[in-house]
Amino acid sequence: MKSLRWLLAIVLLVSAGDAFGAGGKPSKTAKEKAPAGPLPSFDLVTRQVKQILALDPEYQEGDLLTAPKVERILSKLEQIQWKVADRGEIIKLLLSDSDWMAARLSTPLGRQFMRRIATMPGGYDRVDRLRNMPDGEYQVSDFIESPGGYTMIEYMTTTQEGKNLGALVSEGVNGADFNKPTGRIYTERELLKRLRVSYDAEDARRRGLDPKPPTKPGKSASKSKSSSKFPSKANRPRRAPAPEPPDEEPAMPPVSIDGPPQ
Repeated sequence: MKSLRWLLAIVLLVSAGDAFGAGGKPSKTAKEKAPAGPLPSFDLVTRQVKQILALDPEYQEGDLLTAPKVERILSKLEQIQWKVADRGEIIKLLLSDSDWMAARLSTPLGRQFMRRIATMPGGYDRVDRLRNMPDGEYQVSDFIESPGGYTMIEYMTTTQEGKNLGALVSEGVNGADFNKPTGRIYTERELLKRLRVSYDAEDARRRGLDPKPPTKPGKSASKSKSSSKFPSKANRPRRAPAPEPPDEEPAMPPVSIDGPPQ
């Protein structure tokens, strides 16, 4: 009898354990098999971005975006079933509210200057690079506070002479790649372009696709080059005779680095 009681107690404990397991959290396998819902359309994503930005009555398309504003946008996208996987990487590409450039462009005079350079190709990039050079913040402040100060950025971004000047500036302290984009996100348009990259990657993941990385440039060319490294004698092209050297080298035209037209 005593043995039977022990056996019954063990059976009851096992049954209770099974019941507890059944009433607890769903198994890991069930979680893994739960399909992810479809992504919202990118048109909806675009509308959400514009709606969040429109909450600021002073905002105009082309204005500088900062990290806190984009964080609110990304949180809103989670509510329409898209949690941006590389959110942190996107935020790193934006200026903070406390950044010197963002603070200067948020002043009344700064806004006027900002909306001028926003229409120029690479306007924000030039200002961002210039302010990091020696006395750069002083120069940018002077552009902001002087009537028509934006014309210097216009000159640098829209004229060949200005680009020549930028090439010379690139040789100065902290001036490397002066004419090139910084890689930051400054505007709504640039944010949407970057979000599209994340969106396409997430769409491929949800559909179970594994997109192949793009072919590296020059790979096929190097392959064909190696296959014909030692061509047969019959197929070798005839070498053209070397051109006669000129009597004297032509003079190089001078590079104009004049300032912007008055």
